[in-house]
Amino acid sequence: MSAKNSRRDAAAGLSLGYWIPLMAACLFIQGACAESSSAQPADRILENGRIYTVDAGQPWAEAVAFSAGEIVFVGTDAAAQAWIGPHTQRFDLQGRTVIPGLHDSHIHLLEAFHQAQGTCWLSSGVDPELWIPELRFCAPQQVGTDWVLGVGHSIHDLVDHIEAGGRPPVEILDQAISDQPVVILEETSHSVWANSMALAAAGIDASTPHPPGGWIMKDASGQPNGVLLDGAGEILLDMALAPTPELEALNDEALEFGLRQIARRGITSVVDARAHWRRGYVESYQRAEARGDLTARVVLSLWAYPYLDDTEQIAALAALYSNDPGSLLRASQIKIYSDGEINHRTAALLEPYSCCPLVGPTGLSYFDQSRLSRYLDELGAVGFDFHIHAIGDRGVHESLNAIESEQRPGARHRLTHLELIQPQDLPRFAGLGVLADFQMSFDAVEPGHAFDLELLLGASRIEERSWRLRSLFETGATIVLSSDYDVGELSPFAGMKRALTRGDQSLPSLDDALRAYTINAAFLMRQEDRVGSIEVGKRADLVILDRNPFQIPVQQLDQVQVDITLLDGETVFGPDPFPGQTASIFHDGFESGDLTAW
Repeated sequence: MSAKNSRRDAAAGLSLGYWIPLMAACLFIQGACAESSSAQPADRILENGRIYTVDAGQPWAEAVAFSAGEIVFVGTDAAAQAWIGPHTQRFDLQGRTVIPGLHDSHIHLLEAFHQAQGTCWLSSGVDPELWIPELRFCAPQQVGTDWVLGVGHSIHDLVDHIEAGGRPPVEILDQAISDQPVVILEETSHSVWANSMALAAAGIDASTPHPPGGWIMKDASGQPNGVLLDGAGEILLDMALAPTPELEALNDEALEFGLRQIARRGITSVVDARAHWRRGYVESYQRAEARGDLTARVVLSLWAYPYLDDTEQIAALAALYSNDPGSLLRASQIKIYSDGEINHRTAALLEPYSCCPLVGPTGLSYFDQSRLSRYLDELGAVGFDFHIHAIGDRGVHESLNAIESEQRPGARHRLTHLELIQPQDLPRFAGLGVLADFQMSFDAVEPGHAFDLELLLGASRIEERSWRLRSLFETGATIVLSSDYDVGELSPFAGMKRALTRGDQSLPSLDDALRAYTINAAFLMRQEDRVGSIEVGKRADLVILDRNPFQIPVQQLDQVQVDITLLDGETVFGPDPFPGQTASIFHDGFESGDLTAW
């Protein structure tokens, strides 16, 4: 791919070091650049634009020039003339806006587009009995595994059905499909619905204890009712998705399609937020890198399984560590769950649920504080940063405690989701250097869309502790925004809109929202010296937009579209702005942006 060629050319010895100091000075004395004879002609220039740099020293520019994928000039059109030679390729932006490549530091890139995991697509808000015809229809279409897999229902659908006196969910699935194991993943990925064959394959019966980080729901007679919460469901999915040649091919296909989808949204850097190393995901990324097919910078957040032996798992994770700053692929984060999710009543709370507990009065822990501390100590020493899922206020509190006890200088750990934070813990983020990763990518974060949270938590707790985005920002904590796709919307601009329309919990400005998707996330990924802003010496990860987001109402931010995405100065989405170069890779017929074709 062209991005790989660009990196190879850069490595071949095109050294710009002797004139970089001059160019840095040009940022402040731009007129001198136009007259200087020291500037070497750039390979390519974008000019006549509105370039938002995310660089506080020079927020806006008209032109940006780059050679071998490295930015060599940012400034005025007039000063850019010094960088134009006989072979320089120029692109007239015609006033369009350019921003740095966007980052999605919490996305399920491979999982979200995997055909095997989504054979049966169910809808939430439907009586489970009504799914039987759909399940029978989709079962023969399963690919990659002998299990039947699906996704889409809500935990409320099953719990409400049970509480209304309906038959156990396992019986419904057994009626639909009795000759294959079936596992349907709930829409938030925090539970599964299984039939009898699936339960038997995992050895789950009336006497089976709840696994770490999970819960086996049972009927009045003590038999499993087919609903497995959090970590209990992961056990079945790991069995269904154990690597085979066919699944490995589907992994590669899902990754290829996912990369195309993020490119068309201007996303040039991602953290795969749950890299299942026991399902062949790491190898799929490695194959893509070896082929030169990665069209984004990727950090793998390796999944810490709650039910594995700690000593064996820590050793396995340590062996997977990679952090070459020159590579597009690094495996340098650990994804670990502190707790579950509020609607499942598995989020870990400091005070009991107000209503309807399923697993105990204050939820459950995947990795409690002591166990989390061990992983932080031993894998932090290897070099890993931690990506800690913490939704409930107890989950947040215990995670901060564990990080505080580690005391590793230079660590860049983050807590993600942060749906409930007790006030006393707000200043601890900045004090400990913990990044706060919020997902403003779905309707539930908007005021008035609390769904069942008020019933489960009480109005006063929601008012004081939920989604404290502005409160945490004002403490000086580093804020990151991400999608959690495919739970939330993929477009970063949809996330920015919601982050700016939350009343007194909104971020102060669009600049703050953009920084959360660029330089702050680059810092989280330990690549702020290479990308995240448009500055001399950084890589040319650039996005050309169809409109200036600073000149439209905030309510219209989610309408912003990407025209062109560049990685290392090479086109990975949209019409190529440089004549005679390799055409865009994006020619698969999905220009409309509609993912339903998948």
